[in-house]
Amino acid sequence: TTTHYTKRSMQNTSTRQIMVRRPFRRILPNVYKQAVGVISGSLSVNEPLDNPTYQIITQMDFLREFEPSGHAINDPLVYPDRLRQDPETKEWFRESVIRCAFAFQRIITIKHLVHLCGNDIQFELEGDTENEKVKDTFFKFRTGWAVKDMEIAWYEAAKSVKITGDTAFVGYLRKGIFYWKVLSFEKGDTLYPHFDNVTGELTLFARSYSDFDNNGNTVTDWLEVWDEKYLRRFRKGKGAYNKIKQVIKNLFGLSGYELISSQEHGFTFIPVAYHRNEAGACWSPSQDSIEQYELAFSQLSQNNTAYAFPIMYFKGEGDSINIEGGIDGTIKCISMGPDDEAGYLNKQDVSTAFTKQLDTLYKLIYEQSFAVIPPEVRSGDLPGVAIKLLYSPAFENAMKDAQEYNHLIDDMVKIFTYGYGVETENLIDLQNLNVYAWIKPYIHLNESELLQNLAVAVQNGFLSRQTANEQIQMYSNPRDWDRIMKEKKEEQQADILYKLKSQQVSATDNEVEHNPAGDDKL
Repeated sequence: TTTHYTKRSMQNTSTRQIMVRRPFRRILPNVYKQAVGVISGSLSVNEPLDNPTYQIITQMDFLREFEPSGHAINDPLVYPDRLRQDPETKEWFRESVIRCAFAFQRIITIKHLVHLCGNDIQFELEGDTENEKVKDTFFKFRTGWAVKDMEIAWYEAAKSVKITGDTAFVGYLRKGIFYWKVLSFEKGDTLYPHFDNVTGELTLFARSYSDFDNNGNTVTDWLEVWDEKYLRRFRKGKGAYNKIKQVIKNLFGLSGYELISSQEHGFTFIPVAYHRNEAGACWSPSQDSIEQYELAFSQLSQNNTAYAFPIMYFKGEGDSINIEGGIDGTIKCISMGPDDEAGYLNKQDVSTAFTKQLDTLYKLIYEQSFAVIPPEVRSGDLPGVAIKLLYSPAFENAMKDAQEYNHLIDDMVKIFTYGYGVETENLIDLQNLNVYAWIKPYIHLNESELLQNLAVAVQNGFLSRQTANEQIQMYSNPRDWDRIMKEKKEEQQADILYKLKSQQVSATDNEVEHNPAGDDKL
């Protein structure tokens, strides 16, 4: 929703204006290529009106797709059970069919998150990087980023977008301490962002959620609204909740919701970083193939069950055939006449076309979602180029995601810088710190090859030791380069002290050699 809110317009804002947002949708093929208009030559005509038809997809649909128990294959209306009639009693009964649901969505989500969040957020210091105060502030910034678990916040935000389509990172200041929270529909939050029509900046943000009792019934509905200065909380419930003065309710125009609290959030801007993927969940391009695969596999399993046990047939008069079996259903003895015959039917096999259908769908599910099935490696370590080629679809998708999520990282850094600066009483220095943050997609690599390449680059002089140190994050920390410099200085001091001591010993030996008696001058 692109609506601009000011302090004055906030007084006339109602829940209908706040609790609105653009729905997730999937376009339908209605009137596909049926727009009237065939022209010849270079004639200029107006483009015909083509109103598309969309299917609304809710975020609860994404959760149903994510959990195998909520898949469409488990719905009897989509894949109905079979009705059978007893040939003797003529009574009808329902036979449950086999339903097979697979967690493809969960696998695709994990693969996307590994390549997107596998590496820590990269930080580069711009400007006067040789200034000791700036370097010390940058070290405090990176230390605070780790102490406040901002990498976990980044992972939770990315996970929420991959599963439910959107997320919000919110910063809080409580008694001078910085806290954060990731809001997600998976946790019961419905998010309502409002942006400026011109600049695209966030002008108002709302979050609604509910409290439930032990039976799952809704007890209270909550609405939290952030603007540039205040965090307002509204509540809709029964009984004592209606004792809030009606004048406050009318002031904000929130029908059904009553103001509970209004307090300054402590930031000079809206402390919310919001991101949304218009395509919805990360597996949406493969959802149709997943449903077809589950249907085909369920039908295959039903067919295998029907012919799982051998079927015996008899040829004869019928009365002359006697069968004696055990209590477990096995046949122990058969007696029949000389002209009778008994045997087993040949087991039916799955056709080649059926196998081809399952294999094709299985590959397409991963290809359409840019996920790679782990290849079988029969040799030793692979070179870095070979690994990148094997995982190129996943790496390409992670590179695309890195661009799309970059504004979310910038907003998270902005919120963290302000909140952590207030907490550490170092706000001005942290805000003046010119830090560039970016996402580095993760790709499986050969660590030995990486170390060797960096060592060769440093030896040949076209890569600094500090840059090489920053590239090897699995062995280093933000203070490693300072430690290396400190060790070098200690080594130089030790060498100087050793030389001075050697010179003193040499001078003493020379003095003793020239004056062995020690008192000749007296």
